[in-house]
Amino acid sequence: MKYTTTKTPTVGLICTSFHNTAGGLERQIIRTCESFISSGYKVILFSYDNYDAIPFFNIPESVEWVKCGNGLKPHDSASPINRLKQVYFLRKNLKSNSLTHLITFHHGLFPRTFLASLFLNIFLVVSERNSLSFYKYIRLSKLNIGFLSLYFANRITVQLPAYIKDYPFLLQKRIVVIPNFIRPPLLKYKEPRFYQKNISMIGRLCNQKNFQPLLDQTYKFNGDSNEYRIKIAGDGDLKQYFEKRYKDLILNGQLSLLGNIQDIDSFLFDSSIFCFPSLWEGYPNALVEALRIGLPIVTSLRMKELTQFVEHNINGLIVPDEDLLQALIYLLRRPKLLKSMSKNSFYKYELLHKEKPNLIWNQVVSNS
Repeated sequence: MKYTTTKTPTVGLICTSFHNTAGGLERQIIRTCESFISSGYKVILFSYDNYDAIPFFNIPESVEWVKCGNGLKPHDSASPINRLKQVYFLRKNLKSNSLTHLITFHHGLFPRTFLASLFLNIFLVVSERNSLSFYKYIRLSKLNIGFLSLYFANRITVQLPAYIKDYPFLLQKRIVVIPNFIRPPLLKYKEPRFYQKNISMIGRLCNQKNFQPLLDQTYKFNGDSNEYRIKIAGDGDLKQYFEKRYKDLILNGQLSLLGNIQDIDSFLFDSSIFCFPSLWEGYPNALVEALRIGLPIVTSLRMKELTQFVEHNINGLIVPDEDLLQALIYLLRRPKLLKSMSKNSFYKYELLHKEKPNLIWNQVVSNS
């Protein structure tokens, strides 16, 4: 589709839901909104929420939040006729707000965006939030309507250069690498509280975050139960399952399920080490927050190519899932190694912060 405009850009961003959701995606969308606002663009946030939705994170006052659920629950399936009604409702809102650019967060939503914007002369961007490796862990085939719809996008953004090769050659020329917005580094390094022996993890309580292998290893651990404690910040569908399965760990104080938290810095400052066992990621926001605090990292072999975040024996250990607890205990017993890795994590964050996603987003909009 050919796109032309001489208007000052009005940029829309669309995702599934903002209602009481404390994920990295929602945080990134807000930071992207703030970046576009600072560049002088009008910004509108669309989601498939309904009118009673309440965001977990504060949405900037200058951003209009348009809820396009049209009575359907954001993450539930719907009949074709109800879905078409929802698409038509979105289309009316796109027209009334005179959008010039629309950024859809993840290709699974893009078919709705494409249909709603057909013939409206809107520049369509799909901002991918995951590595395509996630198709290895879900039932859906990669050859689905969402993925195939990428051929109708004007531009595709991925978060890391390593992800480009996973896309078909015909799509690769449309891809732009835009890293996530991250907070400024701390003014100076502060040593984490290694003596507390707290292992921290952050994320939704879901299969993707893969917390269960470490928790199972802890459940079977025959050593001193006071040697470490695990604290998890996040909520999700598996909360009740975890509370039941790991009831004994919770009762003896070895596991704390803290739910969603507002003050992530306090949580991480109270940690000794960060464990990151996800099955897949896009830009690993929780891991990056841990680097900012200077935490040593233990992660899985699935992250071995993402050396800008973790390097084995430099700022952490990269091990198979079955060795997560063993690696964590190994580091907790070696304070000098923890201190060395901690400083290297802090330096890695400083390098990450030198990237300028705001400039790249502006180029995507201004060069369209």
